[in-house]
Amino acid sequence: MKHSKSKQKISLDDALQLAVAVHREGKPRLAAQHYTAILEIDPKHPDALHYMGVAQHQLGNHDGAVNLISRALEVAPDYVDARNNLGNVQKEMGRNADAEQSYRAVIAARPDFALAHNNLGVVLRAQDKLGEAADAYRQAVTLAPKFAQGWLNLGNVLKKSGDFNEALSAYRNGLLLAPENPDAYRSLARALVAQQRHKEALEIYRQWEKIDPANPVVQHHIAACEGAAVPERASDAYVQTVFDRFANSFEQVLAKLEYRAPALCGEMVASLLGEPDDAQRALDVLDAGCGTGLCGPLLRPYAKRLEGVDLSAGMLAKAAERGDYDQLHEAELTAWLSGRPAAYDMLVSADTLCYFGALEAVMRAAAAAVRPGGYLVFTVEATQDAAAAPRFLLHPHGRYSHTEAYVRAALAAAGLEVTQLRHITLRQEASKPVAGLLVGARKP
Repeated sequence: MKHSKSKQKISLDDALQLAVAVHREGKPRLAAQHYTAILEIDPKHPDALHYMGVAQHQLGNHDGAVNLISRALEVAPDYVDARNNLGNVQKEMGRNADAEQSYRAVIAARPDFALAHNNLGVVLRAQDKLGEAADAYRQAVTLAPKFAQGWLNLGNVLKKSGDFNEALSAYRNGLLLAPENPDAYRSLARALVAQQRHKEALEIYRQWEKIDPANPVVQHHIAACEGAAVPERASDAYVQTVFDRFANSFEQVLAKLEYRAPALCGEMVASLLGEPDDAQRALDVLDAGCGTGLCGPLLRPYAKRLEGVDLSAGMLAKAAERGDYDQLHEAELTAWLSGRPAAYDMLVSADTLCYFGALEAVMRAAAAAVRPGGYLVFTVEATQDAAAAPRFLLHPHGRYSHTEAYVRAALAAAGLEVTQLRHITLRQEASKPVAGLLVGARKP
C-alpha cells in the first residue's frame, strides 16, 4: 500500500507540473481540465485548488475563483502566494476592503514582498485612503528600488493628494527605470502641466516623441504646449486613442471630478422642452459625442428614437451596455452630421466640442441635421482671457476653450438662434473649477 500511495503522489505531482506548464502557455481552460482531474483524486490538493482558482478568474468566473483559493487556504493557511492571488481576484472584483485584508495578511507573513505592498497601495487608493496608500507604495519601492510601476503608482497617489513635488520626483524615478513606458511620460507631463510648468512638460513630450514619433497623443500635446501651429480640432486618431484607453475608468474618474456636463445638458433640455411627456417622446434625438452614454437616461424620456455617435469604439461599447440607445454609430461628428440632413429634432453634445477649436464647420453640419424648430444643446469650456484668444484656445492639457462671443458668432453664421446661454462650472480639475458655457440654440 505504501508503494501504491508513493506512485500516486508522484503521479499527482507530475500532473500538477503538466497543468502549470499548460497554464503558463496561456491556456487556462485546458489547464483547468488538468486541475479538475487532480482534484477528483485529491479534493484538498492546495496547489490544484489555488491554480484552478487562478484559471477560473482568468476565464471570468470570479466568484468561483474566490471559493477555490479560499479552500486552498483552509487546507494550507500559510500559503502566501495563494493569499496574494486571493487579494488580486478580490481587487479585480472591486472588493477592495476584502483585498486589503488579504494583502495585509500576506505582508504580515512576508514583510519583504514588495508586490504585496504595491497591491495594498492600489486597494487603499481605491478606498480613498491616500496617506496609507502612499505609505504602502513607499514601502514597495524601498524594498524594490527598481520597481518602476511602484514609483509611478506612488506619483499618482501623491499627485492626487496635492503633494506635487514628491509626485514629480516619483514620476521621474519611474521614467528613468522604464524609459519605454508611455505611462511614465504621460504621468510626468500631466503633473507638470497641472503645475503650469509647460516648458518642462513640452520637454517630456519631446522625449516621448523620440520613442513614438507617430503617436497622435504626443503630437497633439506638443502642439498644445508649444502654442504654435495649433490644429483647428483634435485629430480623429487622438480622440480614439485617448478615449479607447479611458473607457473602462471614464465614469469613476469623472465622478471624483464632480463632472456635471451631462446633468447640465439634461437641465437645459428640460428648460427648453419642459418635463417629458408622451407627446415629446415623438422626437428624434442624437447624443452627439455620446461617450459611455451618461446622457442616455436623461434624453430617453424625450425620444421616439435615440441615437448616439462617437469616435471611440471603447466608449460606444460602454454606452451599449446601458441599453438607452436605439442605435450607436462609430464616426467623426462633423462628417456624421453632414450626411444626415434634417434627421433630428434635437442634438445634444455634452463635453465634446472641447475637442474642437474652430466651430464653424460642426455648427453648419449641426444646423443642417436639425429640422426647423429643433434644438442644439451643448457645452464648451470657457476662455477666461478673451483678449488673448478671441476665438478659441488650445490648452496644454489638450482641450480647447472658447469665448462666448465666438460661440454666438459661430451659431449665428450657421443660422441657429441662441435661446439660452449660461456660464457654468463643468467639473473640478487640480482642485480648481473648470469654467464652461451651457448653450441652447434653436433652428428657426
